[in-house]
Amino acid sequence: MKTDIILTGIIKDGDYLLAVKRSDDDDFYPGAWEFPGGHLEDGESIKQGLARELEEEIGFKFEFNPIITNYNDEIKNKNGKKIHNIEMDFIINVNKNKLNVILSNEHAEYKWVTKDSDLLDEYIKAKLSNLKD
Repeated sequence: MKTDIILTGIIKDGDYLLAVKRSDDDDFYPGAWEFPGGHLEDGESIKQGLARELEEEIGFKFEFNPIITNYNDEIKNKNGKKIHNIEMDFIINVNKNKLNVILSNEHAEYKWVTKDSDLLDEYIKAKLSNLKD
């Protein structure tokens, strides 16, 4: 069985979170708002993988201490095969005024939003349910 580990960085400044919009021509959830992240590659630690994904997707190149905020572990059937899917979401506190967001071609737009923003779907909002107001 294949194991996929997905890492998400929830970039946070006070009550504001950095959301990115997937390109409209993307194969995976076109036009959807999400938090930057992606799959852990072979030979990477979790922190290395998260740092690589954040640099690739939003140009984030800062030293950081991630705080795990959400974890999901499930077995899924995908194209007739079982996949062990592990998803970990991390809070990364920043000063948004010092962050120069450079989007990859996977994303078309970014916005600083609050956790109850209408741009975020219920799945994304559920990841934020344990954040303190």
